[in-house]
Amino acid sequence: MNTLTEQQWEILKKYRFHASPPALKGEEAASFLDGGKMNAYLSQRRSLIGTEDLKVAASLFMKRYAFVAAMGLMTMTYWNKKLNLNPENLIMVDGDRNGLWMPQFHLKDASVTEFTSQEEKVSFIQSIFRDHLDQVIQSIKNATKLSNLILWENIAVYVFWIFESDDFLLNEGMRCGRDEQLRMLLTDENSSWFGNYHRNPLARYYSGKVNVEGKTEKVRVRKTCCFSYRLENGEQYRCKTCPQTCLIKKT
Repeated sequence: MNTLTEQQWEILKKYRFHASPPALKGEEAASFLDGGKMNAYLSQRRSLIGTEDLKVAASLFMKRYAFVAAMGLMTMTYWNKKLNLNPENLIMVDGDRNGLWMPQFHLKDASVTEFTSQEEKVSFIQSIFRDHLDQVIQSIKNATKLSNLILWENIAVYVFWIFESDDFLLNEGMRCGRDEQLRMLLTDENSSWFGNYHRNPLARYYSGKVNVEGKTEKVRVRKTCCFSYRLENGEQYRCKTCPQTCLIKKT
């Protein structure tokens, strides 16, 4: 058993992950696996999230909760470290950033281990997606009837960011290993990593980046809308990759 460096924890804190117990009362993530408790949680927080629509609240919840996958995959891929991201070990605390509901994540047990094999990494990936996030998705579907296509894309955009951002590369030699890990995450052969799926639930969203009017860099336009624009004063929060507004340049 070991721990992360102070610098590594600072990076995680930047993305709202904390090693220390929360100062304020939070919600144990295990409750998100129950449809009734999920319904109650979202209903109680609609005003904090900025909407009266339960489906909008559910989509925004999953956009925030997707950081569980993002941070787990980041520490595995770039630091070769395993965080304990079991629902029983996570506490989510309400937070605010620039007027948006932005919850913080706290780990009851912040100890980490180092991966010693690819098999360990596969088991960890399954624990994140099949045993955790897919269960949350099913809970949200039961509570709100929101399409799991939206929920999975809300996760996918942050998974792709982790594997496509050079900000996390420690050295250029890591690039090949990182790209191979993403390839494995996107194959239908590994669809069982994510739950009871015949097709990989992330791969459908991994399209090429395109030129869009008004943007200087190519973007990957979303397939579904996450409903951010339906928040109170929501136009300012509309995604830059929104399928409703992105006009693809013809080449």
